[in-house]
Amino acid sequence: MSREQMTVFLQQHWNWVTLILGIILLIGAILNWNWLCNPVGKPDSHRYGQNFRRMIFSLLGVLLMIVSIWRIATALQ
Repeated sequence: MSREQMTVFLQQHWNWVTLILGIILLIGAILNWNWLCNPVGKPDSHRYGQNFRRMIFSLLGVLLMIVSIWRIATALQ
């Protein structure tokens, strides 16, 4: 798939993409995936704990899901 085709696909299905990303973030925070919630070796990794990151990713996932469902519902009307 070329870059132009990918851009067109994402523009047409952006609400579904954000819904899937929200679900992945929420599941990753609930299951405490290390690649998501424990970024060891990052420059600011000492500032925030793993539970704080899990809370932030949970809230972000829920927010993405709510907004994308709302946009999908308004597009269907």
